[in-house]
Amino acid sequence: VSTPQVSATQATVRVETSVTNESVSAREITVQTTLVSPDGQSVASLETKAASPGAPVIQQIVLPKPQLWDLAAPKLYCTVSKVISDGKVLDEATKTFGIRDAHFEADTGFWLNGKNFKLKGVCLHADGGAFGAAVPLGVWEQRLTELRKLGVNAIRTEHNPPAPEFLDLCDRMGFLVMDEFFDCWTVGKNPYDYHLYFDEWSKTDECDTILRDRNHPSVIIYSVGNEIHDTPQAELAKRILKGLVEVAHATDPTRPV
Repeated sequence: VSTPQVSATQATVRVETSVTNESVSAREITVQTTLVSPDGQSVASLETKAASPGAPVIQQIVLPKPQLWDLAAPKLYCTVSKVISDGKVLDEATKTFGIRDAHFEADTGFWLNGKNFKLKGVCLHADGGAFGAAVPLGVWEQRLTELRKLGVNAIRTEHNPPAPEFLDLCDRMGFLVMDEFFDCWTVGKNPYDYHLYFDEWSKTDECDTILRDRNHPSVIIYSVGNEIHDTPQAELAKRILKGLVEVAHATDPTRPV
């Protein structure tokens, strides 16, 4: 779900649905998508017949007077998409998203819904102190609440894909996020870390992570490397970086890397 055109008076919600037929026979299908407002009301619905097997179904809904996702008022919509064949619902998926315009400009920096302001960010590791990697959501909520008192409005997730529940919380609380994927490419830091699998798995893992995270309105930029030890080998590092950026842009053309 993306929002290619956003203003206070009108927004375009673009929904792209991929459907895989795992049955033994061909089917004609229709995708029915319903747009649900932050207060739980159905505000729009659209049915689109799949043009050809395997091709994504593209739907665009024009919504008047949208409730925008912003830091002070992080309003969340959701889409309910149903796959229908011969009048029967075969599958259903619900996705939460926010309607907002977020972009960077070289001369002025970051813009959200027509407002230009500074990102005041901190870096948060995936662990919650004594809790390790299995962090209760209340711990994250407490930490984010205290950070907000300091003026923090943005989080960089170090150094691996964050828990989906953490991104859900950032969506609800109104924080901006740099979504980071790797702290190791082909040059290892430890004997058994990710460098052993990078060449075979990095692009698949990156693609899967972006597919998981790309509907979060809090996510405004991706990071494909941190403290990378390949960088002294400039030509190697540039080649790897180019490939990772291409994967990100192909999977999600709406955000910078």
